[in-house]
Amino acid sequence: MDYSKVYAIVVAAGRGLRVGTAIPKQLLRYEESTVLEHTVKIFATHPRVDGVVVVGPEDGSFSREYREAARRIMDQTAVTVLVTRGGAERSDSVQRGLEAAEALAVIQKAKPAGVCVMIHDAARPGVDHAIIDRNLEGMKTCQAVVTCVPATDSIRTIDQTSLKQDKLYPIIDSNVLERNLVYCVQTPQTFGLEDIMLAYVKAAEDGYVGTDDASVADNAGISVAIVEGSPSNYKITTAKDVPMTTRTGTGFDVHKLVSGRNLILCGTPVPYELGLLGHSDADVATHAIMDALLGAAGKGDIGIHFPDNDDKYKDANSLELLAEVKKIIGDVTVSNVDVTIIAQRPKLAPYNQQMKENIAKTLGIPEACVNVKATTTEGLGFTGQGEGIAAFASCAIEGSF
Repeated sequence: MDYSKVYAIVVAAGRGLRVGTAIPKQLLRYEESTVLEHTVKIFATHPRVDGVVVVGPEDGSFSREYREAARRIMDQTAVTVLVTRGGAERSDSVQRGLEAAEALAVIQKAKPAGVCVMIHDAARPGVDHAIIDRNLEGMKTCQAVVTCVPATDSIRTIDQTSLKQDKLYPIIDSNVLERNLVYCVQTPQTFGLEDIMLAYVKAAEDGYVGTDDASVADNAGISVAIVEGSPSNYKITTAKDVPMTTRTGTGFDVHKLVSGRNLILCGTPVPYELGLLGHSDADVATHAIMDALLGAAGKGDIGIHFPDNDDKYKDANSLELLAEVKKIIGDVTVSNVDVTIIAQRPKLAPYNQQMKENIAKTLGIPEACVNVKATTTEGLGFTGQGEGIAAFASCAIEGSF
């Protein structure tokens, strides 16, 4: 059937608790923006799509972020992007999205019978125009289509009635399914607007709770065909499913050697007649590491976060400040830290291991990810003359930026 209007309904009402982040997974950073914005933009830039409905949380939380994303996309495209609130369950959210699509059809002077809707999970940012094309092509001859990929793992079924409620494993009685006949379901799933709205009404009357929109359509007697999806169109379920980016940072610091001060390097007291002058404990090596981490995360430098005119940081323990930096850079993995301490005297090799342990413990990373080394300048410059100590640091962090 030829449809006069094509709308995408992007369901983004869930909390995504398994991701373990403070914000919903759909608002995590993804490529140039967020998971949600990236996903919606794929549909909004497709030439056949006339509108997108974004279904947000029922309580309206993060509505400002959703609306701002919608506005940015509308500024870049000619497609209307509406934001509406979802319900307590996914089926409720889909129904509210369908109602918003029906209202959009009225605004755009289209009859609901001539509207096609693609229902898609916001947490599948790997959808692409080719998948959308196959869905729309399938709708020319089918009542409904669902995006699928062939199963790649062997599949077994069990008779749940034979299992004890408190023990799932080991499963003795199970049956092999022919893998070539099994497909894993993705989204988008595409329907005529009126068909899927009536299917949800029937599901409510029957007390039927489907696992997805296609199963709701099946329950209503709608024939569902499958079209090819893509392994890239996977659903983000845990934090590990979010594509990570590796960033590097460098740090450099210098402090003057004076009498009457303790010499602290990477949190390790080093016996010496002189110590480093500074507002805090003047741990030059830890300061270099802090700047490297802040630089990698794009979070400024230690002068911004720990100004030397703030009494709060007077004689502060730099390892404690390093722990604060770890919080500032957020939910990232510190892959490695490498620091070089430049000092003519004293000899630092006996203390390198303790320094390494201190940094690793503070950052919560394995010791193997930390390297501490010392060198001299062969008597040249202020470090060679024993006037001060310098430190260079580099690091790599991995996260969703």
